[in-house]
Amino acid sequence: MNKEIKILRSDLIAKCDQYLNGEIGEKDFENYAWDLITEDHFDWDDDVISDILFQWDNPLINFPITKQNVKLWKHQLRTDENLLEDFNLWNVHIDRQKKVCEKYESKWNPINKKLKVGISSDPNSDPIHGLRHPQEKGTTGWYIWTGEYSESGDFFKPMCAEHLLQIRPELIKYLGLDIGYRFLIDKNGYEDVWFDEKLKNVE
Repeated sequence: MNKEIKILRSDLIAKCDQYLNGEIGEKDFENYAWDLITEDHFDWDDDVISDILFQWDNPLINFPITKQNVKLWKHQLRTDENLLEDFNLWNVHIDRQKKVCEKYESKWNPINKKLKVGISSDPNSDPIHGLRHPQEKGTTGWYIWTGEYSESGDFFKPMCAEHLLQIRPELIKYLGLDIGYRFLIDKNGYEDVWFDEKLKNVE
């Protein structure tokens, strides 16, 4: 008779570290989760462990196993805070967009997440600026940057708006602001949003 093995959060954290250190791949998460779920001699009494194992067991219908998501699972195991939806699901930000628009008296003007935003080379720095011009073909009209603004032709690089989810998900709630709006925020909670009429007329 096999002795029951108690699975702890530290076991899953160790698995996350192995992935982040390049020691294992995506398939190893699926195999690890499958073994724990199907073998009778493994046990745990923790809803967070259960939730994460079932996500790892089938990433096709849950969240993909990426470096960012593994960091988020590790964070959840340590703190109970689940940020997976914020970093993966566009629609969880829609109500937040509407609240920002209401707060700053803007019409809610949502963008197509498949279209492009212009973004500077280091979107992880602070503070971060955003402004919305009228959209052109294939773009949202949004330009987002950190550091000193530049008129250089290569200052902004095109990026699908939905890719911002895994870089700066806190930006998504501002992307429903209407043409002509600007924002300035940082990771410490600073927020300034205002309307700039000049942005509506771009040569």
